[in-house]
Amino acid sequence: MRKRTYAARGPVRGVLTEDGRQSIALLRRTDQTVNLVLVALTDGVEVEVYADGTLRRRLRFLRDTEARKYMDRLASRLVARGYAREREGR
Repeated sequence: MRKRTYAARGPVRGVLTEDGRQSIALLRRTDQTVNLVLVALTDGVEVEVYADGTLRRRLRFLRDTEARKYMDRLASRLVARGYAREREGR
């Protein structure tokens, strides 16, 4: 008997509108550019990580402070790997 497999789908969300978008950090290395963007929504905050203009990861947080702490840790790790900060959006 064959085992049933289901397609992995993310949570079903209705229409969400952005309240605001802010680029927090732009990190550059010779082979890649990483942009960290904070997106404010009506029911939470999303962190979007772009690498060379392509969305690589979207993370959802309930609070702005937790999202900013995560982005600071991520930027610190990338700087330790050889990325240089271009500008701060704060």
